Amino acid sequence: MFHNVIIGSPIVEPKTLIALDDIDWETNEKEKTLFTDTRFLPAIMKEAGIVKSIGEVRKNKPELVFTLNELDCLWIKWGKKFLYIVVGN
Repeated sequence: MFHNVIIGSPIVEPKTLIALDDIDWETNEKEKTLFTDTRFLPAIMKEAGIVKSIGEVRKNKPELVFTLNELDCLWIKWGKKFLYIVVGN
């Protein structure tokens, strides 16, 4: 399961937003980070291993059914799981 998601090409290096330093990035955060071009949030959550299906998100948290098109950094909470998302170009 992933803890961080990088969508597209962020305008800054992902490690500067996610890790404390280069060592933390290489040893911890890099392996927990999903790199994708998918922008539909429920599909990202499924790809990251947070949910089993897109329908699960639609049924239980319809407010999380949207597409990420703007540059942004956001936290998504699902139960006790958190996902940090960085949206790039």
